[in-house]
Amino acid sequence: MLDFAKAQRISLTQQVENNIKNALIVGALKPGARLVTREIAVNQGISITPVREALLRLVSCGALRAAPAQAFLVPALTDSDYQEITKIRKSLEGMATAEASENITTEKLRELHRLFTLFCEAKASGDITQMLKANYQFRFRIYEYAEMPTLMIMIEHLWVRVGPSFHYLYLNATESIQQENLYQQLLSVLEKKESATSYTVMSQIVDESMGVLQRQYRY
Repeated sequence: MLDFAKAQRISLTQQVENNIKNALIVGALKPGARLVTREIAVNQGISITPVREALLRLVSCGALRAAPAQAFLVPALTDSDYQEITKIRKSLEGMATAEASENITTEKLRELHRLFTLFCEAKASGDITQMLKANYQFRFRIYEYAEMPTLMIMIEHLWVRVGPSFHYLYLNATESIQQENLYQQLLSVLEKKESATSYTVMSQIVDESMGVLQRQYRY
């Protein structure tokens, strides 16, 4: 017999986890931010249990750290953390992009151009929030086209780890991510189904963006 109460709780847990993940990825939560279980539950209008379960899930994958008084902290990354994560991201995101290039179609390419345009428009308007959201949507649509769900999960986990550093782009946008030219180059090689070059370009994109984050984070 199905346990509908348990199913509903799991659903709420997943919703809370997804909401916090999204906030981490776009820098809405900065390194050192404190999340209190009860406050989140009250704001969401739900019980403490699914909130605690969601937060503990995020602790288990390194996105948060447990703190006293039923609170959780967004961890700060060290230089060595950045270097390690960058190296892994270049490999995984390069692989996903290379696989996507082999599956590309005219319709998929049209969708990527649409998302790229949204990114450019948000960046030109100076709307950092929309720029980061559009950037995320563009990149993960490419990774989705790789048709490798496990790889997608691994990439998302790394984005959750580095995303809080994007918060510093809100505070100091003088050196925002300059990716339009590289994205145009990437779209070109995807269209030609050049998997090896697609891997290389995406690795370069990761290097550039992580370099910006490290500089903004330090200063």
